This record gives sequence, structure tokens and C-alpha cells, in this order.
Amino acid sequence: MTHSERIRIAQELHDGIAQDLVALSYSLDLLLAQSETPSTTRVELRTLIFSVSSMIEKVRTDIYELRSEPIAAFENSLRAVLSDLRSSIELHIDQTDCIVNHDVEREILAISIELLRNAVKHSGASVIEISIQKSDTGYTYLYKDNGKGIDPLQSLGYGLRGIQERCSSIESELTMVSNELGTHFVIAIPL
Repeated sequence: MTHSERIRIAQELHDGIAQDLVALSYSLDLLLAQSETPSTTRVELRTLIFSVSSMIEKVRTDIYELRSEPIAAFENSLRAVLSDLRSSIELHIDQTDCIVNHDVEREILAISIELLRNAVKHSGASVIEISIQKSDTGYTYLYKDNGKGIDPLQSLGYGLRGIQERCSSIESELTMVSNELGTHFVIAIPL
């Protein structure tokens, strides 16, 4: 997808769904403000308002990523996740001149976000390295942290299952190694 196509989609998202969600949020706010709205309905309205606000933020993030150059958007998104989680993990990213197609990029970003969240929540890692390298046969994605590793006796959680499913969706092979020195994920992505 060219940069101009990405800009066009970002404009359509902004002028379409983003505006519709903002209008819906205002309508819900008006319902909540009405004095005759029952208290049980108010609770449900607040839940809906929170959900709509989350959707608005997601659409805004998507618009920003579409308008950004792919490499910068990837790194900025991951750094934003660590910031949102108030994490002091040191993040190193290497994806110099490595541009993958949009579908693969989206899945790799989602996988990276899940891995970062898991590291912050469970691993105790202080350093995470992510690299994407191009080869003659495709791309190699490498995630490496220096955390305590994943307990081999514990069953895989939904996050790791989701990573496996995302790898399958882009016809990639996932390899994971985890021990007391950290966790490594390698994803072989064909051209």
C-alpha cells in the first residue's frame, strides 16, 4: 500500500467512522445528563460511553499510524504501549529499511504489543530487543527479553495462543525459547 493510499484511508476514517463515534458519544452524554434517566440506565450509559471512547482512541491511533511512515509508526506504537503501562523497560528496535506489507505489519505490531504487555506483567525484564530483518526468503522477526522466562509447567495463556494464531494468519512459523535467562520469539515470515 502506498503512502498516498494510506493517507486517503486515514482521511476516510477521520471523516467517516471517527466523526460518527464522536457524535454517538455526544448523544450518550446527553442521555446521561437528562434528569429523568433511571440510575440503572445511567450505569449502562457510562459503560457504553467508556467503550465508545476506547473505540475513538483506537480509530485515532489507526489514523495516526496510517499517516506515519511504517517504521516510525511501529516504533512509536510500541513505545506508547510501554508509556501507557508506566514501564521503565529499555526497548531496542532494529528494522532498518525493512518494510513489510500492511497485513503483515499489522499482525507483527499486534504480536509485539502482546509480547510487551506480557513482559511488563509477568517477566520482570529490564531490556527488550525487537528486530525485523529481510532475507532472500522473507523476513525474520526476533523478540528477546532478559526476564525470568515462562514457567514450562504453566499452560499457554490466551495471549500466547493469540500470537500463534496471528502467526498462522500470515503463514509464518513461530519458535519460542524461554528459560531463566529470558524469552525469545522468532517468527519466520515468507515473502
